[in-house]
Amino acid sequence: MANVKAILSAGAILLSAVSGVQAADLLPPPPPPPLEPVSAPNFGNWYIRGDVGVGIDQISGLRSTFSDGSIPPGFARESSSVGNQVELGIGVGYQVNNWFRADVTGEYRTDSHFKALESYSDTTHYCGSGLPSVTTCYDGYDANVSNAVFLANGYFDIGTWYGITPFFGAGVGFSHNQISGLTDRGTGFGQAPDNGKFDFAWALMAGLAYSVTPNFKIEMSYRYLDMGSVQSGGIQCFNTASCSQEFQNFKLASNDIRIGFRYMFADYAPPAPPLEYQQPLVRKY
Repeated sequence: MANVKAILSAGAILLSAVSGVQAADLLPPPPPPPLEPVSAPNFGNWYIRGDVGVGIDQISGLRSTFSDGSIPPGFARESSSVGNQVELGIGVGYQVNNWFRADVTGEYRTDSHFKALESYSDTTHYCGSGLPSVTTCYDGYDANVSNAVFLANGYFDIGTWYGITPFFGAGVGFSHNQISGLTDRGTGFGQAPDNGKFDFAWALMAGLAYSVTPNFKIEMSYRYLDMGSVQSGGIQCFNTASCSQEFQNFKLASNDIRIGFRYMFADYAPPAPPLEYQQPLVRKY
């Protein structure tokens, strides 16, 4: 009888141990150890931009100065004009909040053709023609003007509707204005050496931005750009021994129609944990 009781007790103990092991197999595994934080820079508010456009240039305040301070008798400016330019620009900026952003930009503007016509009186040499009836002389000027413009800009985004954001802004900076190939075709034929100068520049702009994706936006905008003054080198006469050097000076501005893009840097996303640390699916009965 004692042996039977011992056998039954041993069987009960063994059955309890087996049941405990099976119950342990049904419990979910312990949670994975916490991942160490990933340190990475956040460029979420920074962006790069690019622009291309056409500048409809205009000149004002055209004047001619002479090295000896003289002014030809009857001197008059008959006409002047300047052609259009293609502009290419890049920049980097920061989106401060939903309403304001700022960037710095640099752009190159291709050659624009400058032309001018001036007249003066010559009652002694008859403009070199030898004909007493010819007393009004004409000089025509041709040159190319190109520019490099650097601006710090601020913009106000008014709001966004259906992905479209109207904005307006302003910029200040400087421009390097280059005039090259200046030729004087007239009574005193001559040429001037190329000359460039830096001057203060400012701009006003307005346009629309469209969000293609949360990170990529395209823009269409108008900008008024004042590039300051342009000054030529002194014109050297080729067929007149006693010719004083003449300089051309004028103000240059442009009405720009531009298409651009902005790419916003996305926030850094930490990598997914390794598979062995991911929580397994536990079936519940």
